[in-house]
Amino acid sequence: MKCRGNALSRRGFLTVGAAGGLTLAQMLQMRQARAEQKSYDFIDAKALSVIHVFLPGGMAHQESFDPKPYSPIEYRGEMKTIKTNTGEVLCETLPKLAQMADKFAVIRSMTHGEAAHERGTHNMFTGYKPSPALQFPSFGSVISHEYGPRNNMPPYVCIPNQPNEFAGSGYLSSSFAPFSLGADPASNGFKVRDLNLPNGVTDERFARRRSALEAVNYYFSQRDKSDNVGAMNTFYERAYSMVSSPAAREAFDLDKEDAKTREAYGANQA
Repeated sequence: MKCRGNALSRRGFLTVGAAGGLTLAQMLQMRQARAEQKSYDFIDAKALSVIHVFLPGGMAHQESFDPKPYSPIEYRGEMKTIKTNTGEVLCETLPKLAQMADKFAVIRSMTHGEAAHERGTHNMFTGYKPSPALQFPSFGSVISHEYGPRNNMPPYVCIPNQPNEFAGSGYLSSSFAPFSLGADPASNGFKVRDLNLPNGVTDERFARRRSALEAVNYYFSQRDKSDNVGAMNTFYERAYSMVSSPAAREAFDLDKEDAKTREAYGANQA
């Protein structure tokens, strides 16, 4: 005999079964929780770039952004606190930052849970705990992989060089590794290495060299499909884009910045 009515799917059966296991009080609690659930407006991202300043061996947190004014002195240290313009407290070592606390956010709950500095550094650059089976990419390389170059500019730059092995591309292609300046921006006559054509090489000569190189690279790429060959081709393409881009050269030309701006950022390495 054929049963009349709508067929009950597996998902519908599980839904009915789950609902049937709830008491009236639990059902009412669920409705109340759903009614009280907050909704938030989506805010478009305003930041176009991120500057990641990593300070190995830097200030202790209780002597900078996370003082412990109510902890015993052996934990909080001897330094006092200073109130910010938002009402929070910082250590007295940061009086200028305390005046502009409304311009930044301090995430005091962030930690990596590693006792060893090397493992903690890996966690801070990749977001993962170290694994003997997998070499994770740094977040800079992940951004490079997801977004790619912008206006012929490298998406991931290290100043002056890659700070450690964990800042690399990991299991991603080496073409997503950071672009290292190779020079100290605080030094006199700072120039990004290999960004300008060598002496005696004109644009026409450079274009001919590139054409010949592309022919050779194509020959080898058809016979060797390894990551190194593909990554090298990507490097060459990006390097050509940067060398031939006036915007890229201008972006790294610190002589175009006035002395006041450079002084505000600090005449130091990074």
